[in-house]
Amino acid sequence: MKINNKAILAMLLAVTMVSPTYAETAGEYIDDATIGSKTKTDLISNKNVSAVSINVEVYKGIVQLSGFVDSKAEEAAALATARKVKGAKKVLDALVVFSGSRSMGEAVDDATISVKLKTELTKVEGLGRAIAINTEVRQGQVLLAGFVDSAKIKISAEDAARGISGVKEVHNLIAVK
Repeated sequence: MKINNKAILAMLLAVTMVSPTYAETAGEYIDDATIGSKTKTDLISNKNVSAVSINVEVYKGIVQLSGFVDSKAEEAAALATARKVKGAKKVLDALVVFSGSRSMGEAVDDATISVKLKTELTKVEGLGRAIAINTEVRQGQVLLAGFVDSAKIKISAEDAARGISGVKEVHNLIAVK
């Protein structure tokens, strides 16, 4: 069988373009995607968890749950659910217990902070894309989570969040790879 070098090059280019920016093999990326999907599905199935408010990130089998949850019981239920997922090597807790509803004005303020935060994160050197960090804002409290390459990037992201008007507190739960 004749090998088409152009086809091989095109496939490698396609894999490179859809692969994440961190150093992970294609197999690890697929495994992580599977673990992430299974974790999210299991969270949705758990009646004690509001899966809509929980983000799931996976890096080399390490699962990180992030978001604001209403109670310690919900946090514990979410973490226990993630720990049961086949292939999850470790589960990192980046959940913040913060209950309470927001007024319409607070929701608008949080949305404004969120947009400013994403804009500022694009300026953080070494971050690459701001989407590499999950951000949540609730009543002026900012949650930063996800995986980054260095402690310097983690600190820079927090500094960017603290510099935004209206931010009351920053929960920097970013994990360094």
